[in-house]
Amino acid sequence: MRKRQPIFLLGLAFLTWVTSLSMSQAAAPTGSGYNEKTVADFYRGKTLRIIVGFSAGGGYDQYSRLIARHLSKYIPGNPGIIVDNMAGAGSIIAANHMFNAATKDGTVIGNISGPIILEQLFSNPAVQFDMAKFRYLAVPVSESYVLVVTRKPGVTKFDELLGPKGKQIVVGGIPGSTVEHAPVLARDILGANLKLVLGYKGTADVRLAIDSGEVEGFFNSYTSLKITSYDKIKNGEWVMLAQLSEKPIKDLIVPNVPTIPMIAKTAEQRLLLKYGTSTPNDFGKVYVFPPGTPVDRATALETAFAKAFADKDLLADAEKGKLEVDPMIGDEIHKLVVEFLGMSPDLKTKLQQALKGGKK
Repeated sequence: MRKRQPIFLLGLAFLTWVTSLSMSQAAAPTGSGYNEKTVADFYRGKTLRIIVGFSAGGGYDQYSRLIARHLSKYIPGNPGIIVDNMAGAGSIIAANHMFNAATKDGTVIGNISGPIILEQLFSNPAVQFDMAKFRYLAVPVSESYVLVVTRKPGVTKFDELLGPKGKQIVVGGIPGSTVEHAPVLARDILGANLKLVLGYKGTADVRLAIDSGEVEGFFNSYTSLKITSYDKIKNGEWVMLAQLSEKPIKDLIVPNVPTIPMIAKTAEQRLLLKYGTSTPNDFGKVYVFPPGTPVDRATALETAFAKAFADKDLLADAEKGKLEVDPMIGDEIHKLVVEFLGMSPDLKTKLQQALKGGKK
């Protein structure tokens, strides 16, 4: 789990990085691996699309619209930027589109979910992409998921869900995402009495289902919950039962919420929860180019993302919207993806067995 830092310190750190980057660009005519004039000539007058793999109103959508407001001024040629939503299957539909159909000229960026790497790892036939081959641009923040539930089922502690007499809660799930994987692992590995309802396209849809009484809770990233449901958690309307992280989330507004080491009973359970939920979300809200995108434009966009995340206006905008910013850029993300796909065969088999009954 990457340590979270205050937004102003992150901005200072990235400002220092950007300053050193600018100095190196001044010394090199091609500017950090690309010719700025050539890139500017391409992007000038064009529109860049960010395709979000989830429905409007959720955490992914909020981050993409934040980024869209500030990114253009750091892209040579200053193209216009629009955000579109292509929801479905936990962003697998958007990932398939990015890998196979999206224009590969640098005018289309995908905002997809890191946890769909599990679907690739397990050879899901719906997967028509290779996560190792995307060109990674940025991740605005690593994520930790938490379980929240309404007061309706009368559950106040995670332990109350366990065992043959455990209370049941009905949770909503998004296929192919941690919103599905987390309850499956909690149910089938830990024995939590969870009834999973699938088919939602995004967390905004799950929240509507909670409001209508169709489901009683869900696993969602804390970054997303802070954007969409902070008041419901703060006033106790929603109860937080567990956090799927190795260490406590630094700014969690609810005290004494158990972490993975506290809810797992064995070392194997801990690893399965870690690799099934926590690790893929280290690169959760990831921004990618399709394979084959020109290197100079991809490099320019990586640099633009880094500069945007150091921008004081973006950071102020993020703070107003309760959006955490603790970014990773480019190759750092790719290394995590390759490492994850290189998981040992034994652990892969056990994790696949744990998740294969997800729709029951």
